[in-house]
Amino acid sequence: MQFETHTVEQILLVAQDITAKVANCWAVTADQRGGANARVVQPFFSQLNEDGWVVQFMTSSSSRKAAEIASSGRISLGYQYDPEQACVTLVGAASIMGDRGYLQDKWRAEWNAFFPKGPSDVDAVIVEVTVERIEVWNLKRGVAAPPNGLRAATLQRAASGGWQSL
Repeated sequence: MQFETHTVEQILLVAQDITAKVANCWAVTADQRGGANARVVQPFFSQLNEDGWVVQFMTSSSSRKAAEIASSGRISLGYQYDPEQACVTLVGAASIMGDRGYLQDKWRAEWNAFFPKGPSDVDAVIVEVTVERIEVWNLKRGVAAPPNGLRAATLQRAASGGWQSL
């Protein structure tokens, strides 16, 4: 397979398509000793367009994940889509949102299994990820770094707000 150069817009579209098809992704945070911890999360909101990439998921404020996010302010989200032998990694700044009104507006009944008190449960918080880097590798669509696809096609958020290919 020959990998070709893709435009920023093409890479964004592929990343958006893949992340929309994957219900759960891996959330990876740095621990205090320089290691990494990975766990599955279920994003419930994604604004994935040219203007901004923001992803949100629910977690427990007392979790190791929340502590590591509070410490580093960083996270990586990994999406794998086997039908296209594809993966997308989103890297960015992460913050914990505990606003009860916002949580009430976003609340889903299925979260009651984890937080029986519903949106008033003080342990329930939303993690918001502002994406700064996007990496895409997709065998079916030939999206990766040319010529041999040994690296992902990578976009970095520019200071101006747009995306630039690395």
